[in-house]
Amino acid sequence: MNQFRILLSAVLFATVTSGQEASKNGIPADIVYARPGQLVDVGGFRLNLYCMGSGSPTVVFDSGWGDWAPAWSTVQPQIAKWTRACSYDRAGTGFSDPGPMPRTSVRIAEELRTALHRAGMAGPYILVGSAFGGDNVRTFAYLYMDEVAGLVLDDADSDDLEPKEMQEVTHRGHAGIPKDMRECQDAILEHKPLPAICAQRFFRGLPEAAWSPELNAKVLKIAQTKAAMYDSYASEMEQTPEDETYLQQHNRSFGSRPIRVLTSGNHGVGHLERKPPDTPEHLKYEQETTRAQARWLALSSNSKQIFTRNSSEYIQFDEPETLIKAIREVYDLTGHSAAPHSSTDAEAQAKAASRAAGAVFRDCSTCPEMVVLPAGSFTMGSSAEEKFWAASHGGSMEAVADEAPQHQVSLSSFALGKYDVTRGEYAAFTRDTGYPAGDGCGRGRAIFKWEKDSKLNWENPGHSQNDRDPVVCVSWQDARAYIAWLNRKTDRGAASANGPYRLPSEAEWEYAARAGTTTKFYWGDDDSAAPVHAWFNANSGCQNISGLFCQHGRTHPVGSKPPNAFGLYDMTGNVWQWTEDCYDNSYADIPTDGRANEAPSNDPKAKDGQGNCLRVDRGGSWMFPAWLLRPATRERNPADYRNDIMGFRVARTLP
Repeated sequence: MNQFRILLSAVLFATVTSGQEASKNGIPADIVYARPGQLVDVGGFRLNLYCMGSGSPTVVFDSGWGDWAPAWSTVQPQIAKWTRACSYDRAGTGFSDPGPMPRTSVRIAEELRTALHRAGMAGPYILVGSAFGGDNVRTFAYLYMDEVAGLVLDDADSDDLEPKEMQEVTHRGHAGIPKDMRECQDAILEHKPLPAICAQRFFRGLPEAAWSPELNAKVLKIAQTKAAMYDSYASEMEQTPEDETYLQQHNRSFGSRPIRVLTSGNHGVGHLERKPPDTPEHLKYEQETTRAQARWLALSSNSKQIFTRNSSEYIQFDEPETLIKAIREVYDLTGHSAAPHSSTDAEAQAKAASRAAGAVFRDCSTCPEMVVLPAGSFTMGSSAEEKFWAASHGGSMEAVADEAPQHQVSLSSFALGKYDVTRGEYAAFTRDTGYPAGDGCGRGRAIFKWEKDSKLNWENPGHSQNDRDPVVCVSWQDARAYIAWLNRKTDRGAASANGPYRLPSEAEWEYAARAGTTTKFYWGDDDSAAPVHAWFNANSGCQNISGLFCQHGRTHPVGSKPPNAFGLYDMTGNVWQWTEDCYDNSYADIPTDGRANEAPSNDPKAKDGQGNCLRVDRGGSWMFPAWLLRPATRERNPADYRNDIMGFRVARTLP
């Protein structure tokens, strides 16, 4: 269990006693903001279910370790304005009776479902879980998949996904927790009287709460008499092998059910006024937490990770509007908004989107998400200064010579895939069409040379992948076959790869990657920031790096890094991306209106062995160094070339 999540609101048992009890104990009524709800018998004991609003799906909140219904006081009333919203107290906390031990996520999920059904609130549910509650709602979804419409994971725990080294970092990180907070936690686990500082620190941290030394003493007196609190929290803290095994074995796909993964970028800072030391252990903790939470994106074909850079792990307190927006996104995607469900509706949405740059749309449930990009002009290519920089940082003047001459390009509005086409999206195409996997895939991994391996293909690229990884081992021809299917599937005309879905032109790709910037990288000129923004050979598991080759590297799920200013993910890094263009070693004679270059070059080096033009690919990859992450970087390969570093994303002409 994540040891940083130690909001011991259990010491505030007084806040969830009834008004009569509060009065009897001398606690002011204005601090009793946790309201009693409906006590529901779930089999010999009762859970307190606190619901407001009406509508469906029901949004159900499960709080983190040491928290209960008040943890959602800043969010639940807002959600209740447009649907039913329910929080509850887990067994042994708040108003709820003690429940059977141990307190596992499987048991907690079963109890919650029983309470909801007996209260007359059958699914569908949108489940929202914070910290430890994230384990609980994922378990609920695995147990009762048919009743779940979507998930929102609010900086959720990820113990079942963490490698041993991460668990060690988390354990060591406990040493960085302030001493008074460790004493409160230890008191809970060891059934000892709570130190006086506990009520002051934690009570003061909750919204709308008052605190005084006199109240502190009264809260402590009541909290120390609730034995069930000690037992329940101690049991929840020690995640059992049953929980870990269950989550690992049932970590299956949620299909197209929407999932939003909120990730804090500032663990340990926030309403508790505590800051972790700036140590390598804590920095590694932040990185590993972000990476582990990103793995949940693979659970659904409709998932997104949302970063809250200025929030602590208590996003519902620090940035409640971000959490509310994420829940609303999931709610809208469940069919309770104006989201399109027919090709006619989708057409209307696409037309509206074409007038609203930044809008996101999807033409079918298995279609890629598309982002509308504004019309505009930009300078394509790199300056002499940039080319010299690239040549001195691992490249060569010969390698960057084709990035010239710089020239102005003007483009109309178009849409581009929010992500690279994923393995799951490509699999839908092959299932529907029976399209062959191919006769092998090239790889440079481990052998330090480009060589085709007949045993490899997009289903088995030589490294582990899930459905949210970008598909690799696909040629330019394979990409166009997928696009032709996409046009047919969405009733966009004959099975053609020429529109409205198509590969982006080289100019469109660079325009999208730059997203209005003129610097070497879309995030600026500093290549040392590359690990934050892109997957490349320094952070993709590569070992024994030699030039453009390395051992053991791999792709990562799309959307694991922050987007650029256009809202596009992984435009550079992770995988090279095919464009429509024929390669030319100079920009001197190519179109300046954003169209693809279809004129074969006279340069023999721009053709394959059969005299066909080489096709341009862009963006760098997980195996390549940082200097190739520049939006100006160009590469080219034969149209039938497959490699474990090659993928693609789709463009779409707008009405």
